[in-house]
Amino acid sequence: MDKKTVNKRIKFYDDLEVMEVDFSDLTFTVNKHVDEFYDEVDRLLASSDRQWYFLVNYTNCKIKPEIWNHFAARGKQSNTSHGLGSVRIGTTAEIRETIREYSRKENFRANLYESRDEAFSALNTMRRRRKTSGSEGIEPYLSVKNIHLSFGGIRAIGGVGFEVHQGDIFSIIGPNGAGKTSMINVISGFYRPSEGQIIFNGIDRTHYHPADVAKLGFARTFQNIALFKGMTTLDNIMTGRLIKMKSNFFLEALYFGPARRQEMENREYVEKIIDFLEIQSIRKTPVGRLPYGFQKRVELARALAMEPKVLLLDEPMAGMNLEEKEDMARFILDVSEEWGTTIMLIEHDMGVVMDLSTMVVVMDHGEKIAEGTPDDVRKDPVVIRAYLGEG
Repeated sequence: MDKKTVNKRIKFYDDLEVMEVDFSDLTFTVNKHVDEFYDEVDRLLASSDRQWYFLVNYTNCKIKPEIWNHFAARGKQSNTSHGLGSVRIGTTAEIRETIREYSRKENFRANLYESRDEAFSALNTMRRRRKTSGSEGIEPYLSVKNIHLSFGGIRAIGGVGFEVHQGDIFSIIGPNGAGKTSMINVISGFYRPSEGQIIFNGIDRTHYHPADVAKLGFARTFQNIALFKGMTTLDNIMTGRLIKMKSNFFLEALYFGPARRQEMENREYVEKIIDFLEIQSIRKTPVGRLPYGFQKRVELARALAMEPKVLLLDEPMAGMNLEEKEDMARFILDVSEEWGTTIMLIEHDMGVVMDLSTMVVVMDHGEKIAEGTPDDVRKDPVVIRAYLGEG
């Protein structure tokens, strides 16, 4: 592949800090083809003397299975040397699954999108996070300010605050009794703080009831599974659509007109979630008969059925084996990347937290003791002493 051909497939958008790489309609059958393309890509990147976000187009691209290792290694090399983050569009089902497999193995985000608009929106979010280093000058999506919560004379939360930006996977960690679940309960409206504010998308919703918080776009799962055990998987997920139902009671009773159309639309949306979470085989099974890992997945499905803007996950992997955790981690990443959902996560598995999160808050005895990127938190001596028990 000559340089002119490659050059036509590379575009730099200076103002956006984006380099577009066009693999569309190309076929890579041997390592030499990969090297010819990436050698020129790396030359152009090096001559630019700066770093870029990558938009990679795989439309109708074909890559032989036996050269995927080499293809992935060259891509990783370019990303490590010159990249700030990557998004991908136009992937076939086969390429999409291969990229996801490599992302799990190499601990990077697959960032797969259906359209260029969605991909550029994701790149804008990445750029904003990097430039603001966690917030200055940008209005946060969710702002938790100086929250105090007590039960009688027992303080559960004392003056905790943080900011969550749209598209984040924001984790709250800490030892047992740190106040993590209490904080999630405050954010979801189950508890009302004695002091402080919760601002969502410019709205002060501190004293909203749980139902009103849900209508704003918040959904959650629970530390202990809260499903209707005698109902099927499908019916449990359908309960998540109740918040979207608007038709007249009498029409619903008659199953006529708008009520029937609404039921069909809600059923179609639920089927989409069932496919997304790969639970087709258990759709008619009562959830009480399901293994624990599948029950956790059904609870996630019910929360997704509410079409949340912010998804609150309270220990979604507690009690799972390694394979179940890997599946759940994959689904959480997919919800973030493909649906654009902002996620707040409580989780005790530090490997999961460090791999998935964009930002982490650490709580201990109801107070915030650290906040930052996973790497920052991992190295924080206060966190090491309080949470990891080392010093």
